[in-house]
Amino acid sequence: MRKLRVAILGASGLVSQRMQQRLSMHPWFELVAVAGRQHGVQLSEVEWMLEQRRPTILGEIDIQIMDIHSESLAQNLIDSKVELVFSALPSQPALSIEKQLIDAGIHVFSNASAYRMDPEVPLVVADVNPEALKRSASKPALHACATNCTLIPILHPLSVLSKHHTIRKVVVRSEQALSGAGWKLVLNEEERNNAIGKEIAGEAEKIIEEAERILGLVEVEWDVQCKRVHEQDGHLVHVQIHLDDMPTYDLIQSELNATIQDHIRPLPSQPMNPMTLIQSTPNRQRDLWSGKTLQTPQPSVDLKAGMTTTVHLETVEQGVVSFQALSHNTIRGAAGGVLLLAELAHYDNHFASVDLNPSSSSSEP
Repeated sequence: MRKLRVAILGASGLVSQRMQQRLSMHPWFELVAVAGRQHGVQLSEVEWMLEQRRPTILGEIDIQIMDIHSESLAQNLIDSKVELVFSALPSQPALSIEKQLIDAGIHVFSNASAYRMDPEVPLVVADVNPEALKRSASKPALHACATNCTLIPILHPLSVLSKHHTIRKVVVRSEQALSGAGWKLVLNEEERNNAIGKEIAGEAEKIIEEAERILGLVEVEWDVQCKRVHEQDGHLVHVQIHLDDMPTYDLIQSELNATIQDHIRPLPSQPMNPMTLIQSTPNRQRDLWSGKTLQTPQPSVDLKAGMTTTVHLETVEQGVVSFQALSHNTIRGAAGGVLLLAELAHYDNHFASVDLNPSSSSSEP
């Protein structure tokens, strides 16, 4: 079975290392190149920061980090026979670097926010709006973006309800983990203390504009506040959705339980249920790795671990649906979501086809 040769933009960042972790044993993709600021250094020499140990294969493969700012980056990737790239770059460098690679004919799947609202770049959640994944006729390669990590636990329930009801208002209060800001809050006590309990600048605006684009929402009133909490991983949201009608609790529960099975594909990272309902407030210790197929989370082996949004439907009263939802921000909301998007593109024949074997994604090495 031929795997597609892939690269990562970014070497030492949190999302990049999550991508490395998920690509180390991926059944469809082979990591052959990484570009970053530490150019000339072996990937195996970059300090590994995730709580799980570095996958053995990442210490064995011979990858020398390319210069992310080199004018020859695209050609260097082409010389390495890279077919698609995963971007874990900050937004500003992503603007120029992702464009350079697209212009060279290299497919780019981005976790950056730089192009999320570009009308020629699809903004896609694989199990919510897969039909949006299309290559622009004006571009030589497919350029696609995943969403803001905080949107995922809001979007899964909201996407279901928007199909059955007219939404008038959405109220969101988020409790976002430290890792949503990368390593800086996890590792820097002073910055962490300054961030806890504070409003996250620009976050509410991203949630609103991305949700409206994906779901086609119009004339909806939004009230969104996003704050940081002292948790390493997992974004928890408290949401109220005001509807035009007066559904019962049982009806909303039934609609959410039906989830979004029409959009499920047999992809390595696709959980059986993108969203699961529970009877209590989502708990990071219990629910963070929801979707896992192994008893103990092994994110380099079990690609479904951490890919399910956990939802507690609290009340349905007078046309207002209240729920709490949790998702793993660096897995489902970042690295896992971007890889799932590339898997969808591969499955839907946006690249040269290979022998797909999704069943191997959850097997012991």
